[in-house]
Amino acid sequence: MEANVSRRNFLAGAGVAAASLAAFGFAGCAPSADKPAADSGSWDSEADILVIGAGGAGLTAALVAARGGAKVTVLEAAAAAGGNTVNSSGVIQAAGTEEQKKYGGVADDTPEKHVEYYLQCGEGQLNEDLVRYACEQAPSCIEFMKDLGIKYEVVYGNGPIPNVDAEVTLPRIHLAGTDENDLMYGQAHVAALLKAAEDTGVEFVYKTAATRLVQNADGIVTGVLADDKKRYRGKKAVILATCSYDRSEEMAQAFNYHMVQVLKDGRALTAATNTGDGIRMGMSVGAALDGMGGFIGLSNNIGGTPTLPGVPEVPGILVNKYGRRFVSESDHYAWVLRNVFAQEDHIAWGVFDAKAAALTGAAVGGVSPLSDDFSKEIADGSVVKAETIEDLAAQMGVPSKNVKAALDTWNTDLAAPEKADCLFPSRACGLEAIDTPPYYATRSYDYSLGALGGLKINTKSQVIDTEGEAISHLYAAGQVAGGFMGSYYPGTGTGILATLAFGRSAAENALNESEA
Repeated sequence: MEANVSRRNFLAGAGVAAASLAAFGFAGCAPSADKPAADSGSWDSEADILVIGAGGAGLTAALVAARGGAKVTVLEAAAAAGGNTVNSSGVIQAAGTEEQKKYGGVADDTPEKHVEYYLQCGEGQLNEDLVRYACEQAPSCIEFMKDLGIKYEVVYGNGPIPNVDAEVTLPRIHLAGTDENDLMYGQAHVAALLKAAEDTGVEFVYKTAATRLVQNADGIVTGVLADDKKRYRGKKAVILATCSYDRSEEMAQAFNYHMVQVLKDGRALTAATNTGDGIRMGMSVGAALDGMGGFIGLSNNIGGTPTLPGVPEVPGILVNKYGRRFVSESDHYAWVLRNVFAQEDHIAWGVFDAKAAALTGAAVGGVSPLSDDFSKEIADGSVVKAETIEDLAAQMGVPSKNVKAALDTWNTDLAAPEKADCLFPSRACGLEAIDTPPYYATRSYDYSLGALGGLKINTKSQVIDTEGEAISHLYAAGQVAGGFMGSYYPGTGTGILATLAFGRSAAENALNESEA
């Protein structure tokens, strides 16, 4: 269910800073790469708290700040609010909630187990303080959204990850039902936040991108310059919520080879405005970076077959360019995706038979809806079909001997009484022989849902400089910040959790600042 739910929702110090930017090839590449502007004392617009970006994190921060009595202005580069969040599944990971007990069948989960799960996924890369803070805040984030009218009616789990203990891998993904306007998933999540923010008096300025931070003589961030040539002041704080560098080829070249390939092939499903400007602006005032290089992705085939909504597991295998299996197909989709990318030339194929194909049809969701009999896909070459494995392998361009050996091993395992996958025993379900022609294969491609890594922050969401000190009056929340996730996405609902936990933290702490 994890893969199905996710997939169908995406049919949809100036001198030091300048040296750092130059080292990464950014100096002079965009207005936001320039050194910060000086505070002249002249402003076109003033607010107590200025939020840059109206995605999930920015909306959360704006709402909390306004409820705290602040005058809040939000600048958003796009024509409407939402960012990546509006196209997401809108789910939240949390441990120890009443919903988890009722719908997930888990009575004894705790935030501490949730922390351990994320730390094991992070493989030593994560800032434990951030992880612990978010997991401890997660149950109250659920309550925060429930207070806005969201109802969580399903709780489910990630697929297994081989190097993560099973006892900390529990159903924690909270899925909301349809709201009163028949909105679902990320649309309902964003609509609830936006309405509450507007009702609380937050001012939104759309089609306006911040380009440079403004600092006063004491090094305090006091506002921004925007591409409308106006100067916007944040008397108490500026909160960056611009998401990551999902669409920046330049930053991908510097930090993220996986992202380079996805952008080159045109497989980005993220907001077009996510060009890394918030990260560049933070770097321009000396911000450190954390957790760079990770990737949130989604494959066009999960478990060896095109993703099938409502079908928890379909028999199919993944093979590389040599026709050999390399991963347990029912593992957590992000783990599988990382293993696909690690194959030579990033090539992998999903192989399945007529029994699996019969489960597809018009209801199949994905990046492109599939035809009932794959006729459209066969015609355009995205699916190949053959009566024999030898012919199928020839069309795939992989050694037929190896593909046949992989299938023979698979089918032999399933003929035994224990029906166990001998190569990857972690496979949990859906074991069935792949032995009924015609056979099918489709290339496995990854689609970008965002880059991981960004500005270094603490649990107060303050941006931290290269000396380990907080940059005065500058905060960051959501995926413009890093350190909470590692090289791969640890599970559906983690991104939304980060927007809520750190968006609220940024606002709560910004409210306590004195005016600059």
